[in-house]
Amino acid sequence: MEISVLRLGQIGTNCYIFRKEGGYKCGIVDPGDQGEQVARWLVDKGLEAEAVLLTHGHFDHILGIPGLREEWPDLPVYCHPADWGEGDTTDKFGQTFPTVRSFGDITPYKEGDVVEVDGIKIEVLETPGHTPGSVTLRSGDVLFTGDTLFEGSMGRTDFDGGDEEAMMRSLKRLGELEGDYQVLPGHEGRSTLERERQTNYCLRAAMGR
Repeated sequence: MEISVLRLGQIGTNCYIFRKEGGYKCGIVDPGDQGEQVARWLVDKGLEAEAVLLTHGHFDHILGIPGLREEWPDLPVYCHPADWGEGDTTDKFGQTFPTVRSFGDITPYKEGDVVEVDGIKIEVLETPGHTPGSVTLRSGDVLFTGDTLFEGSMGRTDFDGGDEEAMMRSLKRLGELEGDYQVLPGHEGRSTLERERQTNYCLRAAMGR
């Protein structure tokens, strides 16, 4: 699997683009808030978007969806239903943003579901805590951890819908996965699960429970 990353927006959201080696069909994890830029990048490289997979529903991970759908109107978007939002808008940081629900034609996924993109299978692991519907996406030796597990830290739990106890359970679950994985978080740098087991205080605390 080939994985590229685009760092988007003022918060520096990691948008991951994955495809099979040498393939032109790709999946997109968390398109940030610059969908037109992502679409141009893909078109310039001769790539075709097959699906958008959201790790959670916060604005800085979802606002690129309309721009991508301008290029690919029927582009499927997957999100856990707990993060679709109650209405069409939500308030955060004194601003109003669209919810996942507002984009329309959203495909729900949950624990154990598998999304396939050009032969690449992506398994959904429910990892609530940052938000009720946060998920980690697993494929081979890769974990797209969204805002659950970061290099050296974890996602915040003080936003609406955050739950520190749920986050500890989610971190414990990730830490107890067998073997090692590449950890590709929603912000900042990548890591490995084994490195985080050894050095990440939050993960170590969760695993010690």
